[in-house]
Amino acid sequence: MSLLRRIRGWIFLNDPTWSEEKRREQVLVRRLDVFFMIYAAFSSIVKWLDQNNVQNAYVSGMQEDLHLYGNELNYFTTYFNIGYTIMIPFSVYLMNDWIRPNIWLPTAELLWGIATATFAAVHTAKQVYGIRFVVGFFEGTAWPGIMVLLLSWYTPSEAGKRIAIYEASTYIGSMWAGFLQAALYRNLNGAHGLSGWRWMFVVNAIIPIAFAGYGYIGIPGYPNRPNRWAFWLRDVDVETAQLRMKRIKRSLPKGWSWKAVKSLVTGPHNWLAWAFGLLGGQGTVGTRYFNLWLKSLKNADGSKRYSVEKLNLIPVASAGISVVSLLTLMSLSDRFQVQWPFILFCLLIGLTFSSVLAVWEIPDSVRFASYFIMSIPTVFADLQIAWYGTLLAHSAEERSFMVAFGVVSMYCLNAGVPLSVWPATEAPHWRIGWKYSASCWAGAIVLFFCLVWYERNSKLLRARNAIAQDDEASANDQIESDDRFDSKTPVGEEDQPVPAPVVLRE
Repeated sequence: MSLLRRIRGWIFLNDPTWSEEKRREQVLVRRLDVFFMIYAAFSSIVKWLDQNNVQNAYVSGMQEDLHLYGNELNYFTTYFNIGYTIMIPFSVYLMNDWIRPNIWLPTAELLWGIATATFAAVHTAKQVYGIRFVVGFFEGTAWPGIMVLLLSWYTPSEAGKRIAIYEASTYIGSMWAGFLQAALYRNLNGAHGLSGWRWMFVVNAIIPIAFAGYGYIGIPGYPNRPNRWAFWLRDVDVETAQLRMKRIKRSLPKGWSWKAVKSLVTGPHNWLAWAFGLLGGQGTVGTRYFNLWLKSLKNADGSKRYSVEKLNLIPVASAGISVVSLLTLMSLSDRFQVQWPFILFCLLIGLTFSSVLAVWEIPDSVRFASYFIMSIPTVFADLQIAWYGTLLAHSAEERSFMVAFGVVSMYCLNAGVPLSVWPATEAPHWRIGWKYSASCWAGAIVLFFCLVWYERNSKLLRARNAIAQDDEASANDQIESDDRFDSKTPVGEEDQPVPAPVVLRE
């Protein structure tokens, strides 16, 4: 019966065992989950749709209609990535100093939705290049912006699950994209003189344009700069959010200054975290080529082992493992309010099974299992973002920059490294690929222990400083007390006993 009361108390937020402070926190978190996380999840789905709709359109008639028989599809991705990487650092600066995130994020979504609609009227590859750059430019603000906001409102016991929900939404977007394109092609191909792939861009544009309107009220802003249009965010919620961040000693945005820039550039932990993120991210790249290995497998008679349908379905199981890993490890990190043990788990899994694949001369069943298990450490980047909430608690500006800089650096590396490390011509047995992956995981483990050592030393240093400040404050109070005592003591009578104070009755 007690358990039922507790469940009912959690549902209705009136558990009698809660203190008033905890009840206010639970109300705040519930409101954030209902209003903000709905926007975050749908924004992730829409972003994935608009980021990958060109690939779906390409195989649905776009190639033939626009006479794309060269490397145009690769260039579509290249121009998108250029716009994406330019926007990310620019966006972080804007949201910290110039434009509130509750204005900038939905406005950017509105603009990339409008740009998406113009795909329906293109007739040349060059037109697609320009539009893809614009879409990438405005989409570049979404992921880092949402991550920074999550770390500004949720505590270490809450942020992991919300990051996991946001990331898991991308998998929903990838599945929805295929179903949506199939339905549009089946029902609208040729309607009003437009091909099915053109209708896909029209419908894809309507979704972000309509949803951007909700963003103006669904995004809470920062706790110290709340969204005035968010009717659901009360004054008591804002006060509670600020007290929560103060309690966990997590700084809120103050705006960029020379002091913040100096701390960012000279802080060794920032460089360690940046290199650590790059190495871990590079370690997971090989999982993208699972289907190339599957395609190379043949039966004893020389026929292909898997049909085209199976080649597309088997990697779905790998994506499922990634989702389960994401939700499980991020939830555990919330439960124990610590990320580094789960990051270490990912690093060890990555090193072990990338080393197995680097050997290569192993049974196909072992390779199969290794590829699947390598889907587990793909949660590494999300755990690292959650860790930033603790590791970089002292500066919101450093947190936002490190999130953005890590994404930009990874995009830049992925633009060139796969050409020499994972060339398609060497598939399925890459000369460098899995050796490179294992080396990245090994290097990330070394940097990981450096970061853990730095975090622990920083905590000890902060604790000592806090004790020193308390001691200094106590000493100052004692000096002030002595000064007051000395000022009332007659000259030459310092050694005489002080008479007891006389208390007058009223």
